[in-house]
Amino acid sequence: MTTVSDIQAARRRDTAVGGFLVILTLLRFWYDSRHELLQDEAYYWQWSRHLDWGFYDNTPLMAPIIRFFTLLFGSTELGVRAGASVCALIATVFIYLLAKRVFGPTVALVSAALASSIPLFAAGAVIMTQDPVQLAFWSATVYVVYRAFTDRPRWWILAGALAGLTAQAKLNGLLLLPGVFLYILLSKSARETWLRRPEPYLAGVIALAVFAPFLWWNHTHQNAFWTHIHAMGSRSSGHDGLKWLFRFLGDQLLLISPFVFLTYLYSLYSAGKRGLALREDGVLYLWCISIVVFGATIAVTLRSKVEANWAVAAYITGLVLVADLLVRAWRSGAVGKAFVGISGAFAIFLALVALFPSLLYGVGVKFPHPDQDRTNELYGWRAMGDRITREKEAMGGDPFVFGLNYRMPSEAAFYLPGQPQTYSLFLNYKASEYMFWEKPETLRGRNAIFLNDTDNQDHFDDLRAVFTRIDPQPPLRVYRNPPYTSPIRTVQIVRCYGFKGYDVKKWQDGW
Repeated sequence: MTTVSDIQAARRRDTAVGGFLVILTLLRFWYDSRHELLQDEAYYWQWSRHLDWGFYDNTPLMAPIIRFFTLLFGSTELGVRAGASVCALIATVFIYLLAKRVFGPTVALVSAALASSIPLFAAGAVIMTQDPVQLAFWSATVYVVYRAFTDRPRWWILAGALAGLTAQAKLNGLLLLPGVFLYILLSKSARETWLRRPEPYLAGVIALAVFAPFLWWNHTHQNAFWTHIHAMGSRSSGHDGLKWLFRFLGDQLLLISPFVFLTYLYSLYSAGKRGLALREDGVLYLWCISIVVFGATIAVTLRSKVEANWAVAAYITGLVLVADLLVRAWRSGAVGKAFVGISGAFAIFLALVALFPSLLYGVGVKFPHPDQDRTNELYGWRAMGDRITREKEAMGGDPFVFGLNYRMPSEAAFYLPGQPQTYSLFLNYKASEYMFWEKPETLRGRNAIFLNDTDNQDHFDDLRAVFTRIDPQPPLRVYRNPPYTSPIRTVQIVRCYGFKGYDVKKWQDGW
């Protein structure tokens, strides 16, 4: 029987968790504003200036979220990244609520702690990509679906809309549908109650309807995204399957942290056994959602290279299963307490290193070469903007700025005064969303500044083919000392005169 004191204690606990998450979000806002944009973040900011129902590289939901927060905070680093931090807050809240319903308050607290501290989630909360947006909608959907299964049948409509938005955030959000259906098939009570009722099927139809504008965009844009997906899936030979599998698992050990990831793998075994053999429906629900995503990612690794973050959605429900195991271990005795303590400490340590690599630099640990340190990408873009401004003044007129790919033009657009439109001319280079934003014929006759993130001259003949004259300038060398004494980046700068125009289709590679 629930007493008044129990209710008051639960409210105090929820308030404490909420207060902690708000403070953590404010700290993330501070971090957001302290670092220059990664190249992908600058590219996604460009998306927000060209809102559409789809993009060459991914589904569209991230773009309006960036637009919303840049309206609040300006086109600044904080404006671009604030959506990631807010989405991380939303995801953690729903993870907490889901864990509380399935396992109770103690597991809920541990689940929220894991969602706030494992390296992948901690870094994702301050970097604007599709992942934090998808995780916010994914976590909300799995919570609402669980409530629809247990005590809120009318919530199926909301669940369908949220599932569609999850897929609009990232394509593998569609894996929610087979995950839920797998649970209905495997759970005796869910199968008897819901297999023949219309609500789950209506939710699936709503989800696909919400996702449909993206499909229409692809149909009217030469199936751009499907072409991109095919190229991504053809990056490696299927004969390298074991290599990609072990690389993926190694990446998970670092991104989730070793002890937490190993606990997750064990949870897939133990939760499956509890759900199927012991018929613990809550555990089975969490397991079905997680195993579909993780299993699908493993299957892809056996035929192609995958990115380390592709299975991130599996950890929404997976972390709840891990939290339950950690609570059980803590209660089992001294050895269990030691394991939990080491797991938590190691996860927090790796998260801090990911966010503040200077912690390692301070004790003399660094990458052998600056190119291996991904955090170097956070430095030097304002300096590049200043240099381009001086080049434009020296050339006179209004030369446009361009590169071969999306990376350099996007950073230049963000850090140049006035944040002008920049371009990618795809001179024997692969396509990107830029091809839908620009009309090269309108640039004919204009002068330009070419940027490249290397100091080689491989594309100089291409530049001569589309301009009447080019004038290479001394490159910009970006330093980050400490910890590196050599340049972390060399930016090639070429003044180009008299753009002749070109046929994009003939010059693009891979389209």
